Amino acid sequence: MRIRFRGPSGGGFLELAEDATVADLLVALRTETGSGAIDVKFGWPLQTLAADQADLKVRDLGLQRENLTIVPVENAEQRQQQQQQQQVSAPTFTPAPAAAAAAAGGSGATDVDAQLAASMSYGSGEDVKVEMPESRTDLVLRVMPDDGDCMFTAVGGALGGLVAVGASSGTQQWTPAALRRIVVDAIRREPARFDANFLGAQPDRYCDRLLSGMWGGGIELSIMSEIFGIEICSVDVQTGKAYHFGEGQDYEEFCVVIYSGVHYDRVAEATEGAAAGMVEFDVTRWNTVSNEHILRRTQDICKILRDRHYYTSVSDFVVRCNQCGDILQGEKAVTQHARLTGHTGVTEIADTT
Repeated sequence: MRIRFRGPSGGGFLELAEDATVADLLVALRTETGSGAIDVKFGWPLQTLAADQADLKVRDLGLQRENLTIVPVENAEQRQQQQQQQQVSAPTFTPAPAAAAAAAGGSGATDVDAQLAASMSYGSGEDVKVEMPESRTDLVLRVMPDDGDCMFTAVGGALGGLVAVGASSGTQQWTPAALRRIVVDAIRREPARFDANFLGAQPDRYCDRLLSGMWGGGIELSIMSEIFGIEICSVDVQTGKAYHFGEGQDYEEFCVVIYSGVHYDRVAEATEGAAAGMVEFDVTRWNTVSNEHILRRTQDICKILRDRHYYTSVSDFVVRCNQCGDILQGEKAVTQHARLTGHTGVTEIADTT
């Protein structure tokens, strides 16, 4: 499993075994950061990993979906006092509808995206399916890795065999790296269309960030829909609302992804009994005519995921920009600030009430 972390000298990723314990995690973090005694913060409001949790599994605690904050013990008390002072002086903001905004078009810099992942722990999305008696199949959730490429991986798995605009042939596997390059090339081909107003950032900077790992969102979904001539439906877990990219373009096929706040997964149709594996036989595209039941069943999947709390609420967290000191609340405000200023480092302000 891959774990995100950030600390005084920057952020990064750890690769841990699937059965890793909290003790294994702490050893790996000390080795990676070169720190001695550390506090490890997670969740929202921020919590600290306790010594009595050492034998617990990282996955059981949901830490694989967190962005851990590393605080050297000698600085922990000072940092807590600073956070309390920031919380007292922070103005009140109206929470933004972040989940819907991101599913419909949000996309920010990599550091900002990582901060958003820390707002709430997830339940499990494994083995979620709903039966479709009309076709004697199951509609299943294929969970994507938490590696910063989840949206591109989710969509790419539904594009096998399709030909991109300007390409001579398709491929059975559109990788995240290939899709990022295709989107960037599309942006650069039409600078008047994909300008700073459309992207929310200067095009060159936006493209550089996208190639270096920035999470994808609605902008990338809309571009890929056009490039591959397919309608892409993104269904939000919290609301069950479907956002259609490429709707009204008379595309013959559509695919479906599910958005859970900071993560995308793919929806697929599988033969009964095959939900746990055999992804090579998945149906991931459907004809746009007479397949309305696919979206209805996807919304049933979202209801199961809501009951499991398989989503992240990113509308009410409060952060301080490390570069200019502005206090920001919610994903929408953080993303807009990053695009306008280029500032991408933020620190969460703990709720001390």
